[in-house]
This record gives sequence, structure tokens and C-alpha cells, in this order.
Amino acid sequence: MKKIAVVLLFLSLSFPVFAVPSFGYSLAPVGAATPTGHYGGLTISAIFSPSKELHTGDISVSVDLSPVSPFFEGVAMTVSSPLFILLNHPFPWIFSNQVLWAPAMMAGAQYRLGNEWSIVFGLSPFTFQDTHFVYEFLSPYALYSFTSEKWGWGMYVMRFSYFF
Repeated sequence: MKKIAVVLLFLSLSFPVFAVPSFGYSLAPVGAATPTGHYGGLTISAIFSPSKELHTGDISVSVDLSPVSPFFEGVAMTVSSPLFILLNHPFPWIFSNQVLWAPAMMAGAQYRLGNEWSIVFGLSPFTFQDTHFVYEFLSPYALYSFTSEKWGWGMYVMRFSYFF
């Protein structure tokens, strides 16, 4: 029993003090070619960030919506984290204020209409972080459908996330 208490105490002390959780939402136009068809639309996400400052381990639950019937395309749950974070980066001309460049990787699961279950892997090479915002541009992802055993792909054209 003492060993468990010591391990729990060690784990609780190992988390940084500044790691304050945060919640947010994001909007992104998206296009994809899945094994069951092509679609384009809007992705709306709710995001939980265990670390507001670094956005490591962000958990996102998203809904894909289409402008044509059927309006509901699918849902996804993903986890994303930056590969590295730079303050002095080669893209200072993009924003008027100083932002962090934080290319990120993403992995998760997706359910689409037609009972299609997929795993999703993505890379966001142009991810920038501000105090309350995360901006992503041209973020491709690959998906593997367990139902049809085929690969597909997609891209978030622009993804804007706001954190409270």
C-alpha cells in the first residue's frame, strides 16, 4: 500500500505546475477521398487540452458535416501533439504578432456513414500557436478503413482552434 502511495505521489509531483487544462473548439474546411467515396465539407471539433501552454496530448472529438445530403458524414476522436516548438522560426512574416511554430502529429479513430470504421494518422507541418489560438494550414492525413481494408486520404485546408 505504501508503494502505491509513493508512486502516486511521485506521478503527481512529476506533472508541471503550469500544465493547466483547457477546453476549446475548432472549425475547418476539409476534403477527403475515403474508400467509400469522396466528400468535402466542414469539421467542427470540441478539444480538451491537458496543457494549455504547449498543447501536448490534445484530445479532439469532431463531427464532419457536408453541404449536401446526407449532411452528417461521420465522427472522429483524435489525439494530437506537437513534434517540436520554435519561437524563432522561418515563418515570422505570416502573422503580425509573434506566434510559436509547432508542427504536430495526429492519430485517432473515425466512424463514417455506411458503418465504415477507420484509423487516422495526420501531420500538420504548418501549425502555429498563439495565447488562445492554434492555426493549422494544409494538414494532410491518411486513413485506413477496417471495413474495406483500403487506404484513403484527406486534408484540412485551414483549421482554426480557439481555447478558453
